[in-house]
Amino acid sequence: MNVKKKVHSNIIALLTDFSWHNWYLGVMKGVILGINPDVRIMDLCHDVSSQDVREGSFVLGNSFEYFPPGTVFLCVVDPGVGGDRRNLIVETDKYYFVGPDNGILSCIFEKGIARKVYAVKPGKYTLPLHGRTFLGRDIFAPIATHLTLGIEPSEMGKTVDSVLTVPALKPHINKKGEVSGRAVYVDTFGNIITNIREQYLLDEFGKKTDWDDVIVRIGKRRIKGVKRYYEQGKLGKLMALFDSWGYLELAVNMGNAFNLLGLTEKKSLEVFVSGPAGSPKRK
Repeated sequence: MNVKKKVHSNIIALLTDFSWHNWYLGVMKGVILGINPDVRIMDLCHDVSSQDVREGSFVLGNSFEYFPPGTVFLCVVDPGVGGDRRNLIVETDKYYFVGPDNGILSCIFEKGIARKVYAVKPGKYTLPLHGRTFLGRDIFAPIATHLTLGIEPSEMGKTVDSVLTVPALKPHINKKGEVSGRAVYVDTFGNIITNIREQYLLDEFGKKTDWDDVIVRIGKRRIKGVKRYYEQGKLGKLMALFDSWGYLELAVNMGNAFNLLGLTEKKSLEVFVSGPAGSPKRK
């Protein structure tokens, strides 16, 4: 039986909570290019909420499958930087993922595609540690870049049998019979993406659900109907729609839903959805 060897690519996709307002990201890219000048660096996302590994995992889980085989995903959202957690390489049949053992890579394990996991200690394939507050520069960037040079994970670290995962928040049915969910990401347009999938609502309300009669409730606001694209909403008014990932989203046509609602953070933002009167449940 022939076993197809996984492709190594020269693409590194970066996922961080660094934002664009400091030099950390630029320094990490400098380290990468210093090791492999031919690497292609892709900026996946740098506005993950500060230290929010669950949000980072959500972004990663909805993104990585759109990249070419062999891509190395360098994920640095690291609230425990400098602590005892391990430095990981996760290998799947198509990709490599590099990051701290703190839950940022949870989506890979939820999807059941992790093939092997390696823990890497500072040494031959990292930079010397200058303090313990910027391991993205000293450890993770070098590890990811050596993967693009064809260095096998087994040469850099030892296999491990368990990792820390942070389960994704799932919607549920509350005592009122509503679907209860939460905001999981707010994009730069102020669109609020929830953890409620269209398929989940179909499973609860029935496959013949009339979306025009569905009620979405957030705080004291009540939205009737779920749309398919932004232009279907009234100009400047709060609307609900299904986005291109299949999640229920709150938005404003030509506006900012997050600002309109007067929000300052998303963590406590709950969203409730009720089906049309008399709609079948749990079909």
